[in-house]
Amino acid sequence: MTAGDIGAWEELHGPVPAGAAVLIRTGWPDRWPDALAYLGDDTPGDASNLHFPGVGEDAARLLIEERGIGMLGIDTASVDYGQSTDFIVHQIGGAAGVPNLENVGDLSELPETGFLLVALPMKIEGGTGAPVRIVALVPR
Repeated sequence: MTAGDIGAWEELHGPVPAGAAVLIRTGWPDRWPDALAYLGDDTPGDASNLHFPGVGEDAARLLIEERGIGMLGIDTASVDYGQSTDFIVHQIGGAAGVPNLENVGDLSELPETGFLLVALPMKIEGGTGAPVRIVALVPR
């Protein structure tokens, strides 16, 4: 996803509000549970050939540094694209204290805006990440 993609979305829906939880819908969950289709490689213990979409650096900087979002999520295995070696989106979000939600599942039934997101992580002492139960509350 690029900053241009965000701009196109904002033309239709208005600016991304500060503090918002932004969930990126790629359609990638349609490939689940086939590891080769979902991750681009199914070699156990080898992450060097992964291939899936993610958030580009320009989009991450726009959302996190300029829009001031509160959380970034995506329906793929990582907010960084599969072939990333520097994990720049993790770095940008981490520096700003913005948590990531990854593998969030099928987002196709959520509206573009107007729902409340609840993300409840497991308590893992000293952990830098945790499994999360994600719930979207959608008004009728």
